[in-house]
Amino acid sequence: TLKRRTLSVHIPAGVDEGDRIRISGAGEDGENGAPPGDLYCVVYVEPHRQFERQGHDVLCLLPLSFPQAALGDSIEVPTLERSDDGDTLFSEIHVPAGTQNGATFRIAGKGFPNRYGARGDQICIARVSVPTHLSERQKELLREFAEISGDEDLDEHPRGFFD
Repeated sequence: TLKRRTLSVHIPAGVDEGDRIRISGAGEDGENGAPPGDLYCVVYVEPHRQFERQGHDVLCLLPLSFPQAALGDSIEVPTLERSDDGDTLFSEIHVPAGTQNGATFRIAGKGFPNRYGARGDQICIARVSVPTHLSERQKELLREFAEISGDEDLDEHPRGFFD
């Protein structure tokens, strides 16, 4: 006969998708008076809206405005760590001038712990946001910037591949 019961399971630091946790003696009763077997719990990790696990490293997107990427900035980014009150702790990243889309920034020791206590890194991936709606003044400044930079034939409507 099947029985239903609730167990508390300790999930150790460093477990990953597909890992199994064995709970001794929590399985089905043995036959002919033998002790109960073991229960194996398979770990499934739910996706997070902001972080993605890659081994013991954690990846996150670092949204940057066009001016931040071009001029540089210091940005506070959330980490996996929490304060005693449960609030998110942040680390500062220095974004150098001229940062390109896809550039990575590594924060050592802010990833997931392994079974031995060492931690992976947090890797922030720059996502540069290009403005979609510009005022006439902004367009004028960008045209002037392109002219100074030597970008000729600046066109608001890009030509086709074969033009």
